[in-house]
Amino acid sequence: MKKKEKEKELVEYKFKYHLNDNQEIGEKFYVARTLKEAVEDFEHTCSKRRLTPNLVGISRWDRWRGEWEKVG
Repeated sequence: MKKKEKEKELVEYKFKYHLNDNQEIGEKFYVARTLKEAVEDFEHTCSKRRLTPNLVGISRWDRWRGEWEKVG
């Protein structure tokens, strides 16, 4: 009998961006198992809303430290 593979833990990601010449920074949050999944979700949201954001940064919530950790 095969052992069940442990699933990756869900992590909260924060995307900071601005649109066109607007310097106001927006934030979107996603819960995903990997950074790749979070980026795919962000891109999907942008394409559905026909947004062309200028990405400022991506952070991951470190629940043990209680702070955002920059990942991109």
